[in-house]
Amino acid sequence: MAIFNLFHQEKPKQDPYWEFEKQTHFRPRLNKGDFFKLTGFDFGWFVLKPISKFVKNIDHEVEKSKSLSYGQKALYFWWYIDGQVTNGGFVQFYYNGYGSYVPTIIKSLQYIGDIKMADLIQRAENIYQKHIKLMNRAKQKDLFGSDLYEKLEEMSALDHEYYKLNDKTMTKIEKYIRKNPNEICLDEDGQEFDIKFSGECLTFYSENAIKEIFYLENGILSGEFKSFYESGKLKEQIQYSKGKQTGERVEYYENGNKKHSIRKDPILKQFENFWFYENGKPKKLEHKLLDKDEKIGEYKEWYENGQLAKSGLYISAYTRDGKWLEFNKDGSKKLEAEFKNGDFLIQNCWDDQGKQTLENGTGLYIYDYSYWEGHLEHNVQEYKNYKQHGIQKTFLNGVLSLYQEMDNGKENGFTRNYYKNGKVKEEKVYKDGKEISNTNFPKFDNPKVELEIYSRLCIECYKDDEALKLPDNEPKLLNKDDLEKVFKADKSLFEPYGDEHVLCYSYIVKTDKHGNVSEIRFSSADNMFIEEDIKKSLVKLKYEVAYKSNEPIECIFFVQHKLYLTD
Repeated sequence: MAIFNLFHQEKPKQDPYWEFEKQTHFRPRLNKGDFFKLTGFDFGWFVLKPISKFVKNIDHEVEKSKSLSYGQKALYFWWYIDGQVTNGGFVQFYYNGYGSYVPTIIKSLQYIGDIKMADLIQRAENIYQKHIKLMNRAKQKDLFGSDLYEKLEEMSALDHEYYKLNDKTMTKIEKYIRKNPNEICLDEDGQEFDIKFSGECLTFYSENAIKEIFYLENGILSGEFKSFYESGKLKEQIQYSKGKQTGERVEYYENGNKKHSIRKDPILKQFENFWFYENGKPKKLEHKLLDKDEKIGEYKEWYENGQLAKSGLYISAYTRDGKWLEFNKDGSKKLEAEFKNGDFLIQNCWDDQGKQTLENGTGLYIYDYSYWEGHLEHNVQEYKNYKQHGIQKTFLNGVLSLYQEMDNGKENGFTRNYYKNGKVKEEKVYKDGKEISNTNFPKFDNPKVELEIYSRLCIECYKDDEALKLPDNEPKLLNKDDLEKVFKADKSLFEPYGDEHVLCYSYIVKTDKHGNVSEIRFSSADNMFIEEDIKKSLVKLKYEVAYKSNEPIECIFFVQHKLYLTD
């Protein structure tokens, strides 16, 4: 049956992307191992990437899309709408000019059997056609500076429906490809896929070093999956059963020591998670339920020297019970506490010199906490009879960030939050736990906008386009300081964001053989209010010359303009 008869319509007159010329059909060669191993959006991008390279850019899209089958079109063109809608909704999709793809997107989704998503996009298209003049007028302004979202609430209301469906659409596309692989691609040897293949599969690094080894039974992962470092050392072992991970796995450092192991305990119905330092000593032990990713049971942490750091018991994902102990690196006591009926009772506390600062719930509780590298909270809290009583202070990376006055476990007096520059950000006054006043303060007395330019080689750009040559050197940005000094922006730019926000404007910049900017391509931005000012700065960038085999070449950089307020 002809595809157009299938949809009870004649060949579309305004859909240049739908035509398929079978004699020029493009089928990329894909690694058999990755084809059977990857799933979801990872699988989608794995299949899409060589198709995108084949099309190259929108200038060739109409002609090149004639070489794409209807199943390939479903993946290729739907990826456009998914990238836009998940970032800024249907409004952004149409605002950015992708509407011409809609007829092909709808028909290709219908072709693979995704009627719900096709119907949803058709509803968005109907709204767009009703308001096409409004959309065209809005394109004369920045999207986020316009009132387009407000005027097209009917369209924006469809976004939430889309978010509920897009994972299912990816699943349908994946199922279609796996059912019809030879319409979509060939294996690495140029042979058609055997979807019932049984045997060993391998994936490789670029230098033909083995990356992964695994086994298939009738096209389904089964048994042990192994991955390797480029050096050939074992990196990971994962157990599979009928295409699904059993949960048991072992990960290794390149020196051969274990990094992380997961072992199933069928008696306790738990997974035992054990992490290790690179020197082989234990790092952390926790247990999780078999059916939920939630902590349960015994929990321990160690220092790199092998000394126990923390020990306790979880009775649910976020609830601890019973004794909680902490130790210093030398093995001396740091904290004795107890979780009882949801309360955290601090019994005894010692500083890193071994001096006891809190005894039987009364005294000074001093502790540090790091959420991520470069972030260190130092807390100094006064306690009386197991309750916060007196002055409470928190320092973030050495700077006071919180000050509280407490009375018998309740806020009583001043509570102040501080900016990173040490100035008061917010001051609240409490009486017996109740807030009676709240005052906010600016971060700067006389703020001005400063610019910092960040630049690096756009390595990912080279990976996406094999025709580009990565230079042997990494050209430096020569006039960074000069451009930062002369850049001007008004402080009102920060009003929607706050004094502490850093505004980022990211672009892909191409330079010629002399290190001068030849092309600028937008990547992302917090807003588009000063787009022209940013571009004026970008075109003035001057780089060292890039070389390949001693010959000057063009080069591509990722450049980010970061704006922040300062005194």
